[in-house]
Amino acid sequence: MQTNLNSLCHVMKFFCALFSAFRFVSFAKLKVIMWLKFTNKILTIKYFKTYFLIIFCQALLVTHVCAENLETRTIGTSGANYTTLKAAFDAINAGTLTGDVTLKVTSNITETTSAILLASGSGSANYSSVIIYPTSFGLSISGNINAPLIDLNGADNVTIDGRVNGSGFSRSLVISNTSTSNAAGTSTIRFINDASNNKINYCQIKGSQTNSSSGIIFFSTSTSVTGNDNNYIQYNLITNAADSNRPVNVIYSEGSTSAENNDNFIGNNNIFNFLNRSKTSYAINIGANSSGYTISNNNLYETATFIPTASVSYSCIYINNTFGTGFQILNNFIGGTAELCSGSAWTKTNAANNSFS
Repeated sequence: MQTNLNSLCHVMKFFCALFSAFRFVSFAKLKVIMWLKFTNKILTIKYFKTYFLIIFCQALLVTHVCAENLETRTIGTSGANYTTLKAAFDAINAGTLTGDVTLKVTSNITETTSAILLASGSGSANYSSVIIYPTSFGLSISGNINAPLIDLNGADNVTIDGRVNGSGFSRSLVISNTSTSNAAGTSTIRFINDASNNKINYCQIKGSQTNSSSGIIFFSTSTSVTGNDNNYIQYNLITNAADSNRPVNVIYSEGSTSAENNDNFIGNNNIFNFLNRSKTSYAINIGANSSGYTISNNNLYETATFIPTASVSYSCIYINNTFGTGFQILNNFIGGTAELCSGSAWTKTNAANNSFS
């Protein structure tokens, strides 16, 4: 059925292009007719064939370009083009999908290994943008992987939009890595090797990693001349994958000495139930080789009384960076049991001696 629809689409594009081509050359046709009248010439069949051939070739060219630059595929367990996000990313990396790619999540999908998207221009990859969104409420991309669940490895212009069909305001798509591993790189979404101009919007993002140099969302290092820059994490719900297995960092950044992570935006997120009860932990932890982060209008809270089991320290927003510059931290709400510090007060009980900052 998909093949028939694609064929019909291409036919329609061809006739639209053919019509456009006729309009494009109409002025030239008028000039030819006027010149013929002026010189008292007669339009021969040869001129007509040439004229028509120009129109036909232009229509074919426009149709070919349109067909090449727009790719829409589905990801799901039944009747979809791909059964996992990894399989779809592999197709993009192989150059099977090119141009502007849209991936629609049609059912819950489980990843068993990292879904890695490489940079356009790396190997056979040749894409302009990638958009991912669910087609119905409550769908998930999940896995238990001691590595990134979704790995944007040099990838640019990727949007993961958790809203149904990419519109409205509901945070529908759940992205969850349930691994509690301490292995380096374990995360739910990682930006690495100059992954830039990406957006993670309106998702429910969950993780339980315990590596102190990683996070549910992890801005990592880069082997290129620039870091992971101009990425947006906004309008998401971010929390643990299991309350008994809380992460060490929700969002963590540590770039490379020669390639800082710059100008990333973390805003309008609800970050909740995030502090690890037995380990020093953070909501947003900006480490070395990171600059220019904007952290604004986030809500950080616990939905119930927080009961630590060890005398450890906690920080909600922590800039652990001696040389970074240009940080903007403004209008964040810390406390309460819901967004905007609403509900009852954020309370902590038991005998452990904890510091909060």
